[in-house]
Amino acid sequence: MAKGDIVRNTFHPYTDPYTGRAVTRLTSPGEVNHHPYFYYKMVTNDNRYLIYASDRDGNRNLYRMDLRDGSALQLTEGGGVHDFSCSLTSDDRQLIFCRDRRVMRLDMADLSEECCYETPEGWQPNANPGLSSDDRYLVLVEMNERDVVPSRGDWSAFEPQWAKKPHCRIVYVDLERKSSHIVHEEPHCWLGHPQLRPGDPSTVLFCHEGPWNRIDARLWLVQADGSGLRCAKTQTHEELITHEYWLADGARFAFVYRNHDHGVNESIRFIEPETLTEEIWMDCSKYCHFISNRENTRIVGDGQLKEQHFIYLVDVNNRTEERLCSHGTTWASYGNTQDAHPHPSFAPDSSFVIFTSDKEGTPCIYRVEL
Repeated sequence: MAKGDIVRNTFHPYTDPYTGRAVTRLTSPGEVNHHPYFYYKMVTNDNRYLIYASDRDGNRNLYRMDLRDGSALQLTEGGGVHDFSCSLTSDDRQLIFCRDRRVMRLDMADLSEECCYETPEGWQPNANPGLSSDDRYLVLVEMNERDVVPSRGDWSAFEPQWAKKPHCRIVYVDLERKSSHIVHEEPHCWLGHPQLRPGDPSTVLFCHEGPWNRIDARLWLVQADGSGLRCAKTQTHEELITHEYWLADGARFAFVYRNHDHGVNESIRFIEPETLTEEIWMDCSKYCHFISNRENTRIVGDGQLKEQHFIYLVDVNNRTEERLCSHGTTWASYGNTQDAHPHPSFAPDSSFVIFTSDKEGTPCIYRVEL
């Protein structure tokens, strides 16, 4: 198979037995299929096309699926594509993705590719970059190759990588000028999940990565020129903070909080980046990931516990939570630790939610209607 080929996906609609919601399986079991990481733009503005990854040709490549009939255009070919790290630009004309050590820009009209940035020798990219809302800038984390703990495609390297206390740095890339500079560098700390503030690409949100009860503090902010480094929220080893993201208007960022020293209740919280004022919004189920829609009127999350095998929908204004459908995933790895993670994400108009599950044997992509 090659770039430009058309493949066919057969849709399988069904009614969720727990909630009665209409759900459609968009891909078929038998190969690994999943959508990009949950805070990337993966559905076009007209709600017609979905960017996704599949190993149907033996390599993990990117495709664009027509959500009307399942036909999909192959966008990349060969190996080395980082299958979770791709994002459409705001106008849907380009796709930013990572291949090996390079950040690539793909023209969605003619499928031509250009390299915008390449990680230098001696460093390894984390291939989880953050794109600015105006599509011009990008941030990514690089780790010194001497400190990289090889992954076996499962979670066995996670704690050893943290214990290695790797030399990491945040690189800021100007995609238009194809220039870059180092924003922040730590010689003994694993950095991750860099994200640029919507409407203000000079503010970078990132995390100290590692086991939740071993890191010093997860949430950090720094300016693009390297100034203003600050811990956004101090924490103890009894507190879990995870999967932060910017709201679409850039006014605040959200995260899930849990305190194991005071029961196991979980809550959705927001922080304002200038004052670091924290707002406790509401209790919620135990999400592994969650994200707001564009208007921040709804939040979708994936339940992590065995008895919470659901995709949850939150009404932000009323501070209520309901079950959308069962995701039923096993959370297993299929060569990548994230393969069967639901990673729910809204359509641009919030008319449906996309998620991944391996409940039918291998990771497939599903759509649940709202």
